[in-house]
Amino acid sequence: MTKKKFRLLGIMVTILLLLTACGGGKNNSETAGSSDKASDNKAVKLRIVTTMAGTDPAGEVFEAVLKEFQEENPHVKITNESQSADAGTIRTKINTDFSSDNEPDIMFYFNTVDAEGLIKEGKVIDLENAEGIDLSGYNSMLEQQRREDGKIYAAPQTGFYEAIFANKKLFEDNGIALPTTWEEYEKAIEEFAKTDIIPIAASTEDSYYVVEHYALAAGGMENYRATLEEKNSAWAEGLDLIAEHAKKGAFPKDAGTIDLAMAQNLFHQEQAAMLFEGSWAWGGIQEAGIADNVTVLPMPIKSDKGETGELIGGASQGWFISTKAYNDDTKKDAVVDLFNYLTSEDTILRIAAATGQIPAKGQLTDVDPNIAVGHELTSEGPAVESPINDRILPEAFTHIRTSVPEVVSGAKTGQQVIDEAAKMK
Repeated sequence: MTKKKFRLLGIMVTILLLLTACGGGKNNSETAGSSDKASDNKAVKLRIVTTMAGTDPAGEVFEAVLKEFQEENPHVKITNESQSADAGTIRTKINTDFSSDNEPDIMFYFNTVDAEGLIKEGKVIDLENAEGIDLSGYNSMLEQQRREDGKIYAAPQTGFYEAIFANKKLFEDNGIALPTTWEEYEKAIEEFAKTDIIPIAASTEDSYYVVEHYALAAGGMENYRATLEEKNSAWAEGLDLIAEHAKKGAFPKDAGTIDLAMAQNLFHQEQAAMLFEGSWAWGGIQEAGIADNVTVLPMPIKSDKGETGELIGGASQGWFISTKAYNDDTKKDAVVDLFNYLTSEDTILRIAAATGQIPAKGQLTDVDPNIAVGHELTSEGPAVESPINDRILPEAFTHIRTSVPEVVSGAKTGQQVIDEAAKMK
């Protein structure tokens, strides 16, 4: 009887141990599930680099957007390392970061010749074939981002145009016609040069927009679209025309020493009648309180080789995701969520409203009439092409623009400068 009791007790202990093991297994499983769920909200640190900094009117809105995303996703901490696009600082930062294996997780950068190296080296992802990326709702600007390999690596935010910003009040007060032809453009230079109003606010060294527009004026869009290797004579003629107009008093007396910001300030203070700039200039113009006096005009074409109304513009910047970040399982979900948030129609429209630029999704409503004029130029223009600056080696364009003072002084001809730039590889 005692042996039977011991056997029964042994069986009961064995059963109890088995039940405990099963119960323990269930608890371990639940614990693992809870742990996995908790890991979904594990703290994630992301770095982002854009050109929405400095005087860019989009900077403040962008900071607000990042703050809102972090409030909705408290496990994500974003470090914003945005830099001004002026003077090439953003290019230096991006090149340095990627070459030192310290690339940003997401960047808003030039989808131009500047991005070619990053794309060829596989440093940024193909957005169309990336899991979770939402590219719906875009207008034709998205297709403009497609590269020669047929892939899209950058999602646009806004489009832009470059044109003549003209103070119509100064034109009216001085009885000078707004220039819609080359003859009227030269007449405006001559007439304003007789007054204390500078015809064109410009730096002849920091001359991005001046070089672009004079190349377009000299030969129309067909020649403007040439490659640097062609050493197009219209580009050279454009440089020579800058020198010709400088001698007529078109630019500030110290145009060879002031920078672009100082030139813009002359226009903002209504000391100059015209300014070559991009659509982002509206932010500074509005801040200066002169928006009601300003309109935008296409660069008049000098010859019959083109049609006045042809514009420089497009969508040269876009949102990229680094391959390193996308392949990092601890970051991927947060990176995808942030990218989709930044490229949502709501965010794009908010930023476009701050800059006056053309949104890549949706349409701005209640647009300021002056800003609307620029939008109409883009939609109605017979041709739109991206800037030369975006299509050739950055060092080559830098050589061209910084050589303008030498062309103005007579030390070099336009053709010499173009030939020198074409030798750069």
